[in-house]
Amino acid sequence: MQEKDRSQASNKKQLLVVGICLLLIVLVIFSVFYAFRSSGTGSKPRVSPPSRIETSSSSTADSSQTEKDYLAERFAKLKAVNLETIGYVYAPGTQLDEPVVQTKDNATYLLKTFEGKQEPYMGAVFMDKDNHKDFSDRLTWLFGHARGSKAGDHRMFNDVNYYDRQDYFDKHRYVVIETPERKYYYQAMGLVIVPEETAFYRTEFKDDEDFTTQLRNIYEAARTKDPKIQIKASDRYLVLSTCREEDDTIRSNLYLRQIPDSELPDFLAKHGKELTYTPTR
Repeated sequence: MQEKDRSQASNKKQLLVVGICLLLIVLVIFSVFYAFRSSGTGSKPRVSPPSRIETSSSSTADSSQTEKDYLAERFAKLKAVNLETIGYVYAPGTQLDEPVVQTKDNATYLLKTFEGKQEPYMGAVFMDKDNHKDFSDRLTWLFGHARGSKAGDHRMFNDVNYYDRQDYFDKHRYVVIETPERKYYYQAMGLVIVPEETAFYRTEFKDDEDFTTQLRNIYEAARTKDPKIQIKASDRYLVLSTCREEDDTIRSNLYLRQIPDSELPDFLAKHGKELTYTPTR
């Protein structure tokens, strides 16, 4: 009986030793497999993130964050000068290069400069009081003096009047709007020269037909225009409005179509570099 017990105990020890050995073997195999997989051998290599963002190869998330950082710094500086800053407008290749403000009326910034001074014919570029500051309306209006010969500084919207020449229109088709949240890109549709009290001046529309009808009328009346533009009820538009040097009772109104987000990737791939902001001040 004792001999049988000793035999059973010996068998249990052997089984225990075998079990421990098998466990060690499994652990070794697992460690080798984990090291093999982590090294990337036999699988797709892991790529280190780039040291700087390249427009042509950066991810959407990286590009968006880069843009947000740029805009945050830009508007922190602008709002330190004027808390009513809502945007920035520029047209590459021109002297149109201005901050945009909005206040409770459409008269204050006819005389008040961006820096807060009261100067005739200077003022600041301002958004219509009835528009939403995020440029989400179907038709957003920005107003600014042309200045011309009445002021030493001819920037602001003076160059809008040059769009009455088709050659100038064709060479400067795009306008960029920066806001604290994002950038918007616009392509010129056409320029109309109208009385100060034009019926085209509207910020609201009854329905899609009302909106597209007005745009078609504007397009037909335009002195210069983009022959390839397609008017759609789903699009948003921007108007840059300024006075004429020869008669301050008439206005140059430049209508621009906002590039929708669905078209932005292709648009920026083609035009992104030429639309980068270059200070003219």
